[in-house]
Amino acid sequence: MNVGLAWASVERIETCNSFWMLDPALMQFCRMPKGVDVSDAVSASWQRYYVWHDDPDTGAFRIALDEAHTRWLSSSRHLHPCPRCEQEPTREVVMPPPPCAVAGDLLK
Repeated sequence: MNVGLAWASVERIETCNSFWMLDPALMQFCRMPKGVDVSDAVSASWQRYYVWHDDPDTGAFRIALDEAHTRWLSSSRHLHPCPRCEQEPTREVVMPPPPCAVAGDLLK
């Protein structure tokens, strides 16, 4: 999306595993993994959001992805030192395939 990105209004939020870039003037955001140059945000995939909620007491925030406010993304700001990183480091979660995707199920 990012047509007419207004850098002066872009807010950069650091979470435990990424950076969120929010442009409240255009109601757009993108997420960039840590370790990526945030200047790459210009060419990143920006998405529209409809509502932004920020809780300054806890560091939690969330954005509505649709006008009906039925789809949300949420995260928390990274702190220094960060109790979340110390307790629950970001890691890969391996999940079993859904039952319908198990080999042979499609042939029944």
